[in-house]
Amino acid sequence: MNANTNRRIRSRTGAPYLIAFSISYEKDALLRRGLWIEHLRELLVGLARPLLRVGASIAYGGDWKEGSDNFTYELLRLINAERENSSQVDAPTPIGWLYNHLAWPLYLQVTPRVEAQWVHCCSILRITQELARIPPDERAPEQGDTDSDLHVLNAAITLSAMRRYAAEGMAVEYPDVAPSAGLKVPPQSARVLLGGKVTGYSGFLPGLFEEALLALEHRNPLYILGGFGGAAGKLVDALLPGAPGTFPQEFDPRWQCAQNPKVHRLASLLEAKSLVGNVRDTERALGALRASIEVARGSLTTHLNTGLTEDETRELMTTIEMRRAVQLTLTGLERKLSGVELAPV
Repeated sequence: MNANTNRRIRSRTGAPYLIAFSISYEKDALLRRGLWIEHLRELLVGLARPLLRVGASIAYGGDWKEGSDNFTYELLRLINAERENSSQVDAPTPIGWLYNHLAWPLYLQVTPRVEAQWVHCCSILRITQELARIPPDERAPEQGDTDSDLHVLNAAITLSAMRRYAAEGMAVEYPDVAPSAGLKVPPQSARVLLGGKVTGYSGFLPGLFEEALLALEHRNPLYILGGFGGAAGKLVDALLPGAPGTFPQEFDPRWQCAQNPKVHRLASLLEAKSLVGNVRDTERALGALRASIEVARGSLTTHLNTGLTEDETRELMTTIEMRRAVQLTLTGLERKLSGVELAPV
């Protein structure tokens, strides 16, 4: 990276900043831009390393399946390396943490061995059916039929609940430990969106759409790197000037039902059931997202709360230059997070 982007964020206040990342590898979208997965890793590290070095933590809801496109392990290796480097200096700076929000039943895939291996870098936050406020008599068996109606519906409900907990923060209690001694996870201070599926996803709507909606509703700084395609690119297409009331087809619940059999199935299951815990179905969530985007179109920098100028915000949303995307995101965070300044590494 050049001198302008190779910078770190220093916190003068020690505030528990938690920066949420939504990132996934969308191969075709990147290939059309002459990019590959290695470029995505470089971008992620360029954004995460400066934050970690001053004690800011990262929130990421990725799973733990081994694979070249698994960014959970990319973040874990980065944190581990930064802690090893920090331990070799006389006055080490606390290195940030990874908060891994996992909805039921995905957390069942995490073995005790793998969790223990990374316990010094990561806290896994298990969003259970109970935490999603699903009544006891409506909960699916932990190890039951994964294709049953109850399992499919409750998995979608807990996924939406997980995204809300990531946005709003949560307290984690442990057996035989006083509640006051439990883990307090702060609400997200900002969210960065990159890539993301618009079809073939789990839940009521594309994950990045739901996370963008929550960030807009909570007025969290929202950095959408739409130039790299995927669901983030579709969000940018919707946010940039267009005819009032018009949106890309991906924001139409009928299109989502037609393109995604899981969404159609969920809609059918909800015909005789009400949702719980502030979870919204596809139609309500996409309607709320369209309304938020319609408002945000009037002033992107104000409603996305980026801390950037209008021109800088638009550039961030459309650039395919990784170094520029990192530079603009860190600049926005500097301006938005109290007690934070950028300085050369």
